[in-house]
Amino acid sequence: MAEPIFRLLVINAREDETALHASQRDFEHALATAEHPTPRIEARFLVHGDPTLPEALAWANVLLGWRLPRPLIAAHGQALRLIQLINAGIDPLLPLDWLPPGAALCNASGIHGPRLQEWATMVLLMLQARMPFFATAQRAHLWSRRTTPCIAGKTVLVFGTGGLGSAVARAGRGLGLTTIGVKRTPCPVADFDEIISRDDTMRALGRADFVMLTLPLTPATRGLADAAFFAAMREGAGFANFGRGALVDQPALCDALDREHLGGAILDVTTPEPLPPDSPLWSTKNLVITPHVSCDDPTTYIADSMRLLLENLRRLASGRKLKNQIDKLKGY
Repeated sequence: MAEPIFRLLVINAREDETALHASQRDFEHALATAEHPTPRIEARFLVHGDPTLPEALAWANVLLGWRLPRPLIAAHGQALRLIQLINAGIDPLLPLDWLPPGAALCNASGIHGPRLQEWATMVLLMLQARMPFFATAQRAHLWSRRTTPCIAGKTVLVFGTGGLGSAVARAGRGLGLTTIGVKRTPCPVADFDEIISRDDTMRALGRADFVMLTLPLTPATRGLADAAFFAAMREGAGFANFGRGALVDQPALCDALDREHLGGAILDVTTPEPLPPDSPLWSTKNLVITPHVSCDDPTTYIADSMRLLLENLRRLASGRKLKNQIDKLKGY
């Protein structure tokens, strides 16, 4: 039997994190249903804390995982050629000084779109219907009526035009909204009616009925939504964050909500996570918090991750450009 081209090590976090747990069965199903021929692959599956991880890392030349054991990879993973993440955000892995010099790092950007499009549709409708207000009134045992018009014809401003941002834009278009995207380098992007640069965002904030964050966390985006940001938003506008918690100055958001400058907010990400019981966010009015679940589809997440892995292995075997490769210097 010919030697495998790729020796794949899958490192799982915990058995109970089913949406992010990749099994031998998942791998075999991906191979059996692959649309294109795949290279020869031998796979091993371990969990964090397994005492054989150092030996397995020395054996592997491909790694698939989520919460990576960076010190062990730096010490034993010098043969790695590809590290494929099953999540999109890489901020917990920065700086990338642990990355072996011959290894490409790729994330799973793009596989979250269908789930987030549904979630963003729900969030936009909740903000339009002032559901955060009603949730606050319910906790206070208040019968507080508030009527709202239909959502069609309003404007959503989306920070980030990649896979997540485009999913939010599709949700907005499906509801009859005008979609404006914020991009580092402005150029036309499908699903957006208009693209602007970050230099124009303070003016654009006043045009939007809804503002959504889908950006990764980088030095340039940390604390993006600060007091000046919220002050520039239209009075009564809705806000949501699907990116990373540290994109938002949380005390500034709490202040904008407490003063009722904003009509409501929905956070799927916070700083820190899990959010501690004594966080002021829990008691901030007109705010709904969900525990970082907007993109996780337990029926498709791992299957889509496996398909992305196989595609990148085909590309690696043929010397083609990898999908979603991270720039080691820029960190995105």
